[in-house]
Amino acid sequence: MIVSIFALSACGGSGGSSDASADSDMASVESLTDQSAGKAAPEAADAAAPQQAVVKASIISTGSVALSAKDVGKTRTQVQHVSDKYAGQVTEQETSDSDDDGPSHARMVLRIPSKSFADAMADLEDTATLVDSNTTTTDVTTQVVDTEVRVKNARASIERIRTLLSRAERIGDVISIESELARREADLNSLLAQQAALEDQTSLSPITVTIDRAGPGGSSDDPGFLAGLGAGWDSLGASARVLAVALGAIVPWLPVVLLLAAPVWLLSRRRRQVVATVPAADPADE
Repeated sequence: MIVSIFALSACGGSGGSSDASADSDMASVESLTDQSAGKAAPEAADAAAPQQAVVKASIISTGSVALSAKDVGKTRTQVQHVSDKYAGQVTEQETSDSDDDGPSHARMVLRIPSKSFADAMADLEDTATLVDSNTTTTDVTTQVVDTEVRVKNARASIERIRTLLSRAERIGDVISIESELARREADLNSLLAQQAALEDQTSLSPITVTIDRAGPGGSSDDPGFLAGLGAGWDSLGASARVLAVALGAIVPWLPVVLLLAAPVWLLSRRRRQVVATVPAADPADE
């Protein structure tokens, strides 16, 4: 490394060197830098090798719970309490409301600390009648360790490039080194983004909770008589609504029917009166 820096300084001191020579020097500097990095990497790997046996497992856990409840709003509040109990977050929430009976459906997405994932799932399953429950786990320990090593190597490489940049004298060398530095910093930022995403996925576990309203008589703890009584009232109410609709459709036609029926009724009545008077007059005539 020191030899390459001195070589760069010596080349910078000779004013008659060409651009081709500068590019050649820069290529040799990058080659020596990469070689130094290549030598440092095995040493870092050897130093880290004894620690790999005690690396903490990194697991991504996801879950889903489907519930059925008479009162969707109350169950939704209980789910919120479970999230608060384990210091979780509600990142998504949607509710479908009916016209008169409150919410009929709710969906919530929770982010629970991974260490409390199993306990939170168990509590959520007990908040109402459980319909379905699923969990999925993915081991990303190797990916996490690999990303950490790549981040360390990228940072060390950037420090070496910055050292070369601080000692470069020719403009061509400065431009080449700055370009290489920008490329390696972009690679480091990409690795840091991947590392942050893995940290987020392994520290907080998403759980999707769906709540649907239980249908009439759908709950197993309802007695048969009460369930039938409720169904009968529902049927009576539906029939009453049908009759009300029919009556509402007939009422506007009543005046028209009366106007048409009145002359017919008067004519019929007069005819009956005439028929009644004719037999009474016949004996007198005789």
